[in-house]
Amino acid sequence: MPIDRRVSSALRRFLQPRRLSLLGLLLAAGCSNGEIRDASRGAAGSRADGSGGAGPTTSGDGGSSASSSSLPARIRRLTNAEYDASVRALLDVTEPPSVTFSFPPDTKQGPHNSPAGAAFTFNDAQRVDPVLADKLDTAAQAVVAKARESGKLSSLAPCDQTDAAGGEACAKSFIESFGASAFRRPISSDESAGLLRAYHVGADGYTYAEGIDLVLRAMLQAPGFLYVTEIGAVGSGPTFVMTSDEIAASLSYLLTAAPPDAALLAVAASGSLKTGEARESEAKRLLATPAGSERFVRVVREWLGIDDVARREKSQNVYPDFASVSQAMEAESRAFIAEVLNHSQGTLAELLTANWTIADPALAKVYGVEGAADGLRYSLEGVKRRGILNQGAFLSVFAGNGGSHPVFRGVALMRRLTCIELQDPGALGIVVSFPPTDNTKTTRIRFEAHAKDPRCKSCHTTIDNFGFMFENFDGMGRERSDENGLPIDTRVTVNVGADFDGSYADSTEFIGALAKSDAVKACMARQIFRSSVGRSDASVADAEGAFVETWKQLPAEQQGRLADVLIAFVKNPTFVQRRTP
Repeated sequence: MPIDRRVSSALRRFLQPRRLSLLGLLLAAGCSNGEIRDASRGAAGSRADGSGGAGPTTSGDGGSSASSSSLPARIRRLTNAEYDASVRALLDVTEPPSVTFSFPPDTKQGPHNSPAGAAFTFNDAQRVDPVLADKLDTAAQAVVAKARESGKLSSLAPCDQTDAAGGEACAKSFIESFGASAFRRPISSDESAGLLRAYHVGADGYTYAEGIDLVLRAMLQAPGFLYVTEIGAVGSGPTFVMTSDEIAASLSYLLTAAPPDAALLAVAASGSLKTGEARESEAKRLLATPAGSERFVRVVREWLGIDDVARREKSQNVYPDFASVSQAMEAESRAFIAEVLNHSQGTLAELLTANWTIADPALAKVYGVEGAADGLRYSLEGVKRRGILNQGAFLSVFAGNGGSHPVFRGVALMRRLTCIELQDPGALGIVVSFPPTDNTKTTRIRFEAHAKDPRCKSCHTTIDNFGFMFENFDGMGRERSDENGLPIDTRVTVNVGADFDGSYADSTEFIGALAKSDAVKACMARQIFRSSVGRSDASVADAEGAFVETWKQLPAEQQGRLADVLIAFVKNPTFVQRRTP
């Protein structure tokens, strides 16, 4: 049989019949986390942390009784960014395979039209569908070939023994050592045996190197590599604490979107990660790394819904300049958030109200500011623009292709910043239709008439007021004082029963009130929780509520500091406790 056919057959034998591969199959079939947890434990045949036998139901700062405020046990597929970082950490691959081989976009939790509002790629509903499975196989072949060409595999799996027995011994050593790194835990005996069979398919009649290449291809497509587990040790009760290996992987991927580094693995090996103090210390260290900064910036951008501004399109007739600055808008949001988080106060208030930004000269000119320099802060004094919500990214994303859109902006503000739940019009049997373009009226006048419809009035009177205050910015974020020859009116009264209720002249004034609002800070805590647990549905509602109560116990100065809120979640027992769904 030609080696290509033998390779395909070997991969099918390793990835399909093996009991551990049931994790991916169960996910694809939509089975419950309880079934997944039982299947994965039965497949492992030993504790996930490498020790044998049943483990205790509690450990460290965990509890012994089942509680709905604990998170459900689960396995979670790596996001595209996490997959790229994991391959890079293992094999020094610099080009991201998910981009090179056009992986399907990550599924996001909490779509834009849901009550949760924010949409996060950290999502435990990710699946490996047939399209992605094909991409993973293609990527694995290319990555292994690249690693072989660069000499990386020769250093990872050296062997100076030419006989069959000697080659097998080298292969076994590689499987045990590299497998532990790839799977982020000690490799099981079943896994080792399966991978050794894959080695022989490649090596028998061919070469040792071809056997190792096949082993590596199998590893990069195995559930142990593609999934992060939070299922605890074999024999755990209805509520349990994750193993040290699971805690290390969950902590690292949450904070850096990458596998654990050597320092974190050392702390995990000591058992200390089951204490809140050790997790807090490691969280602070990881957040200070470039990967930690990049990951946290991504969370904030996804929370605010501005992570795809560079891919937005606008009418060339209305906004001919948008295409030339959309990339700069994305760069501005990244640089601004990173500056707030890493080199400034790091608070929600600064994120919302900063009187400075970081943008290239072309975008600064759109804002009416001259003399800006790339990569440096410049002052916004003299222009009516403050913080992230007045930047081009937010104002462009939440607008139409040919104009501003008070409803889009209002809904985004309510769901993402205030956590006010809004019912989906479709669920109410309402077909949404926005007012047609009218070059004799302002956008506000058109939408005010739209809100007089009895079916729309109850919601849109509130929603539109949240959006009308931004009407001094057009659909790509340029400041304006008139539209179609008529003056812009940004005055609103907000009355939703919150601590930011009142009358405001414009968005800048209202954003100042949001920055001081306890309700908005609590919403920020909820959004950080949702971005950290991979879901925002009813199954984690009690856990979310419990975390908000924990957040309320933080010192006042920490409640509004984004990193402190994330660290509070990591330190909390909820981070390591799981329950059988």
